[in-house]
Amino acid sequence: MKKRCSLNSKTLENKYEEDIISSLPEPILHYILSYLPTKDAAKTCALSKTWNATWKSFPILVFNQYSFQESAYSRTAHKNHNELTRDFCDYVDEFMTSREGLTSIEKFQVVVNFQGCRLKYHRNLDRWLNYAIDNNVEDLVLAYHTRATTKGEHWYYNLPLSLFRSKSLKNLDLFGCQFTASRFSTGIGFSLRKLRLSQVYIDQETLQGIVSSSCLLEELSVRFCKGFQVVRVAGPKLETVDLYLGRDQVQIVAIAAPNLHSLSYGGGSASVRGSLQASEKYENLKDLRLHDTDITDDFFQVIPEFPGLDKLELNKCCLLERIRISSVQILDLCIDDCAKLKEIELDTRRLSRFRCCFVAAFATNETCSDFSIVLGNTNLREELSGPSERESTWGRGGACWRMAGIRCGTIGECEMPQQW
Repeated sequence: MKKRCSLNSKTLENKYEEDIISSLPEPILHYILSYLPTKDAAKTCALSKTWNATWKSFPILVFNQYSFQESAYSRTAHKNHNELTRDFCDYVDEFMTSREGLTSIEKFQVVVNFQGCRLKYHRNLDRWLNYAIDNNVEDLVLAYHTRATTKGEHWYYNLPLSLFRSKSLKNLDLFGCQFTASRFSTGIGFSLRKLRLSQVYIDQETLQGIVSSSCLLEELSVRFCKGFQVVRVAGPKLETVDLYLGRDQVQIVAIAAPNLHSLSYGGGSASVRGSLQASEKYENLKDLRLHDTDITDDFFQVIPEFPGLDKLELNKCCLLERIRISSVQILDLCIDDCAKLKEIELDTRRLSRFRCCFVAAFATNETCSDFSIVLGNTNLREELSGPSERESTWGRGGACWRMAGIRCGTIGECEMPQQW
C-alpha cells in the first residue's frame, strides 16, 4: 500500500511563517528584483501569486543582447550571430506579450547588436519602444550597435514617431540611432529633464527643436554626433552641458543658461570664448572642462568673469602657449597634454589642488626648451614637489624640458610627473 504524503496544519503554518520575503511591501520586492537580470527576475513569477503580481507590476525592464548571447552561447555554441539575434528578438517579443496590461514603466533599457544592415529587426525595436511609450515610460535608454558605416540613413535606426509624442518621458539616452526632421514633433520636449545623445545622426532642425522646446531640461550631453553645424543651448533650469563635437563640422556654439553649474566642451573648432563672453549668464558655473579645443592664450581673459568657478580642467588644448590666471576663486586646476605650453602663471587665493602633465609634448628628437611655472598668491600649504633647485631639467628618450623660474608659496596638493 502506497504511503500518502500529507502536510498537517502545523507544517503549513511553519512554511508560511518562513516566507517572510513574500510578505514584504511591494516597493521592497521591486527593489529586490532590480538587482536581478530581467530574464531571472521574470522567473520569480512562478514562486507564488504574490511574486507573480510583483513581477507584473515591476517598473524596470532591461534587455541586453550581449548578456543574452553570453548565456546562450554556453548552451547553443553552434548558432551564429544572426540566429542568436533572432532568438533575442523572439525572447523580447514573447516577454512583451506576457506583460500586457502593465500601466507604467519607470525605466526601459535596450542594448542591441545588429551587425550590418539588419533592417528586418528594426520592426522589433519599433514594437518594443512603442510598448514602453504606451506604458508611460519615464527613463528610456537605447543603445543600437552595428558594424556598418555611417554613410546613408539605412545604416541608422530611425526612432518611431510615437517617441516624440510622449508626455511622460523625463530621461532619454540614445546611442547609434537617427533623428530626421520629417519625423520630428516637439511634444517630447515638454517633459524631458535629461537628454544624452552619443554617436547619433540628428539634423539641425530636429536638434534645435528638441532643445528649444525642453523648458525643464537640466542635463544635456551631445557627444560624437553628426548632422548639424550650429549648437544653440538655452534653458532656465539647465545645470549640466557636455558637448564633444566633430572637428570642422560645428561652426557655432552658443550657450545661454543662467543656472549652469558644469560645462564640458571638446572636439570642436568653434569659438568657445565667444560663447562664454557674456559672463552674466554664468554666475553659477562651478566646473569648466575643455578638451581638444582650439582656445588660445587670450581665452583666459574671460575666466576672471566667472565668480563661482571652483574647478578648471584643460586637456589637449594644443594651441595654448601661456596660461595666466589671476583673481579667480579656483580650488582645483588640472592641465594635461597641452603640447605647446611653455608657461603657467597663477595668482589665485584659494587654489588647493594643482595637477599638470606634459608627457605628450616630448619627442625623441626634441631639444631642451624652457618651461616655467609661477604660483603667486595661493593658499597652498606644503612645499612644491618639483625640482629643488632654481633650474633643473626633466627628460625622456633624449628629449627634455628645462624647468626654470619655479616660484610658489605653500601648497596643499600638487601632482607632477614622477620623473621630477
